[in-house]
Amino acid sequence: MISVRLFAVPALVALLGAGPVLAQQSLNGMITGNDVDRIAELARAYGTIERREDADGVWLRGEMDGIVYTISFLNCNDAHQECTSVQFRAWWESNGAHSMDRMNQWNRDRRFSAAYLDANNNATIEWDVNLAGGVTATNFDDSIQWWQAVVRQFREQVVDPGFEAAGMAPSAPSTSATPSAPPAARSK
Repeated sequence: MISVRLFAVPALVALLGAGPVLAQQSLNGMITGNDVDRIAELARAYGTIERREDADGVWLRGEMDGIVYTISFLNCNDAHQECTSVQFRAWWESNGAHSMDRMNQWNRDRRFSAAYLDANNNATIEWDVNLAGGVTATNFDDSIQWWQAVVRQFREQVVDPGFEAAGMAPSAPSTSATPSAPPAARSK
């Protein structure tokens, strides 16, 4: 017979490990595409985050676990408001180290996220979150946790091995202001 303690100890450790994150923020209320500051607050529990703005509207630049990423507000009205989704994105300047085959394999094996080589052949991963009608703060925080797990796995299983196979040192993610994307990607 398996002891209940074998299950209780890992569960307790996981709960205590999540404690500081949960203690830093309130997970009450709803999140919509207009809640830029609230989304930044939730993301800040996992690393640095800063608000930025350009001609396409407001977006967030974050860093967690040494990985730079952005959160873009999508499907917005002409005033860049009432956005119904957000997109998490991270990318690495590949310099030819990553292949379409690896991106396709990632996409075949994963339910959450999409990986591709962008217009500059940079290894890129995205994660879309639907906010139409709003989601609970707890749900959005869970999405951030999924993003953290997915982007870590992408770095460990695709990015770093690609650089190593090409005889390059694993690279830090791109720190450029925004990833290359079609200009219409943020609007309806």
